[in-house]
Amino acid sequence: LSQTMSNDTESILAEVVSASLGGAFSASTLYPLEVIKTKMQAETSSGGPSSDSCQRCSIVRDDSALGGAEGEDEDNDPPEQPPPQQGMVAYAKQMYAEGGIPAFYAGIETSTVQSATEKALYFFAYTGLKNGYKVLTGNHHIDALPNLLLGCLAEWAHLPVTLPIDCLTTKIQTDTTGAGPIVLLNAMLSEKGMAGMYKGIQAYTVLCLKPAIQYTVFEQVKAAVLAGR
Repeated sequence: LSQTMSNDTESILAEVVSASLGGAFSASTLYPLEVIKTKMQAETSSGGPSSDSCQRCSIVRDDSALGGAEGEDEDNDPPEQPPPQQGMVAYAKQMYAEGGIPAFYAGIETSTVQSATEKALYFFAYTGLKNGYKVLTGNHHIDALPNLLLGCLAEWAHLPVTLPIDCLTTKIQTDTTGAGPIVLLNAMLSEKGMAGMYKGIQAYTVLCLKPAIQYTVFEQVKAAVLAGR
């Protein structure tokens, strides 16, 4: 029994370490694409680039200060149309022109920690639940439905820890003030409290099905391949 427990502990530790390193590596490697995607989504939802919005605000203030006939003429002008959306390559070139290479890696530290923590906690919970299921049922083969349920439980297990880190990472990626992570975190907590760090958790609980299905299919395919050897 002690030997079995020792083997289970080593299995869980191996899963956690490998998943954590894999998550950190994948997050770091693909991070520039993640930044581009997040910033483009944020600007699309806000109606255009934030820098353009600030420029338009300053133009309005300057015109209102001038007054006179010029101000009246401006009032008669048609409303300014939002700028056309850029493609990913053009947007990346604009980011590089404005901020250089560092613009593509803003918040990479928190993203790497979030990804490594998420994968580590997921595989820790999933491996533990899987081993516990085998002990309780005496069945070393887990069917698709129980595997899916275990995957969902494992995914839910890391949300209380990783969701606030994910929210902070998104805030860093979309920030235009140049503030540091601690300053942005304090601002988020001051504005909305801890509840703001768990924004969208209802959607996340449903999205937990995605990795659960992924690893369920993985386990079933792996079992089928190994049985055919």
